[in-house]
Amino acid sequence: MKRKPRVRSTYTEAKEQELHIMESAAAYGIEREVVSVREAKDQLSSLLDHVARGKQIVITSDGRPKAMIVDYQPALLGAPWVSRKALRIKTTVAEDSAPILRKERDEKY
Repeated sequence: MKRKPRVRSTYTEAKEQELHIMESAAAYGIEREVVSVREAKDQLSSLLDHVARGKQIVITSDGRPKAMIVDYQPALLGAPWVSRKALRIKTTVAEDSAPILRKERDEKY
């Protein structure tokens, strides 16, 4: 399998990309910092402190954004779980609905 040759971006392209990321974040009022992979490896603890204070960190490789570090917010999706036993207790048993349905059906025809 042949690998595609990696095209390394130039310094000016990387700076333009960084500026674009910063400007797009500023348009939404988000404080964002852009760092390279090497800087992120060297300064991970301080970057995590920045994130804890509300900043977002974009990590770039060869001038292109590859990852983002954001503050942790647990994502809870869907309705909270309810056990079947609790559901049975909560649900009341009504009278047989067959006569009611039969009456409604007969009234329509």
